[in-house]
Amino acid sequence: MKILLAEADRDFLSTFRQLLSLDGHEVVTVFDGTQVITKTTTEYFDLVVLSHQIPRIDCRTLILSLSEKNIPTIVLLDTKISSSILLSEILANAYLAFPFFPNELTELMNEVIKCYNSKETISISDIEIQPSEFKLCGKTPVTAQEIKLVETLIGNKPLDAKRAEPFINSLNNKLEQLGKKNRIKYITGDGYRLVTENG
Repeated sequence: MKILLAEADRDFLSTFRQLLSLDGHEVVTVFDGTQVITKTTTEYFDLVVLSHQIPRIDCRTLILSLSEKNIPTIVLLDTKISSSILLSEILANAYLAFPFFPNELTELMNEVIKCYNSKETISISDIEIQPSEFKLCGKTPVTAQEIKLVETLIGNKPLDAKRAEPFINSLNNKLEQLGKKNRIKYITGDGYRLVTENG
């Protein structure tokens, strides 16, 4: 996989370039937003990993540019992931907050690429998710983590509620905005479940 790693911290770039290269990836590094635009205009990339604090060009502008070029994007955050970030109209395909372990980044990269290459539609009740388009019901942008959350709930698998909280909140908000009756709720003795609200 050819990855563009964009981060102002040169030590971070050097360390993660080595780690990702050891995993067999081809890694190109840049340290500002102008270089992101230049590189993604002149070269093909399977994935961009981008710092939220990248200098010279606003991160939201870069996310929009990469989306228009159909390049999957992971944004690295200096603060924890919040539902307000996940409700943004300009949404990256995934977010990861510092500090994190290298395997967390590689796992998330694999999850994003898995969604991007998926030819399936996830359906439950009147909810549909198109993983390759990162869209909920064909309209609302969602992240790879939100897609995985729905898959986890459908499969009745254990859920790390603390880490999943912002994704639960954002999905519930998106479902409400779409006029859906489904919500993710905690059921005593049964954990989080996708349930249909009456009325």
